[in-house]
Amino acid sequence: MTSRLFTVLLACWLPLAGAQAAPLACAPARVGVSDLGYSSYWDGKAVRGSNVDVLAEVQKRSGCVLTLQWYPRGRLYAMFSNNDLELTGAALRSVERDRHGVWLPYTYTHFELVLTKKVGHFRSLAEFVDHSTARLNVARGVFYSPQAQAQLDRLQQQGRLEYVNDYNVVFHKIRAGRAEGTLAPATIHLLNQKQFGLLGKMSAGTISESPRTMVGLYVSLKVPPQVRQRYADALRSIVADGTMQKIYARYLDADTIHRLFDDGTQALLDALPPSDH
Repeated sequence: MTSRLFTVLLACWLPLAGAQAAPLACAPARVGVSDLGYSSYWDGKAVRGSNVDVLAEVQKRSGCVLTLQWYPRGRLYAMFSNNDLELTGAALRSVERDRHGVWLPYTYTHFELVLTKKVGHFRSLAEFVDHSTARLNVARGVFYSPQAQAQLDRLQQQGRLEYVNDYNVVFHKIRAGRAEGTLAPATIHLLNQKQFGLLGKMSAGTISESPRTMVGLYVSLKVPPQVRQRYADALRSIVADGTMQKIYARYLDADTIHRLFDDGTQALLDALPPSDH
């Protein structure tokens, strides 16, 4: 199946999700998504996940048609920076991405150190680097905190880190014994552990170098400001009325959701552009 056919299949799904929306007042937009566990994943011939559900809600509430296109993580942001996409799916904020788009946060994520149980438990990535010989694989195109990246650089210098195309490859290599772990949020590693038969064989824990952080959509600077505001207003309503947590409840357990939203959603609402109405 070609990437062009991927686009056609996904384009057929999302417009149906917005069938009850108000009359369209903006041009159709292309949204790049990639392999991110329960955030976005292939289920047979359809792409599903919390981020896909959020995009369907954005389309419904904004009245703007969104067409999903699936790419490896690294290629997705190359397409976005070349103005070949109007939006990205779930994304961490970075200076580089800010050059090409406006970031609209709507949820939280928390990277965890995920290891096969034989490796042990570590409170920090620095401790793992200093007191283990295990190897990590991580996905290209993912941004980490400066503190976490510094430790990943140390691992790479030791020959214990490899960057691969996506998380599917990461967990394939872990199952094959070619790596012992990765750095990933629960939304990503839980689905991959399930798909690769690794549940009960791995452990995950938070690390000091990766605090909880916001995740959002990037909207290209070429999108008219009034259309960007429609997306922002749609996301604001999704966060404010509790829809985000309800979407997560389709994929994650209650404890994981509570850890992500233990202090509510006000910080997310404050980080979004003010509504213009």
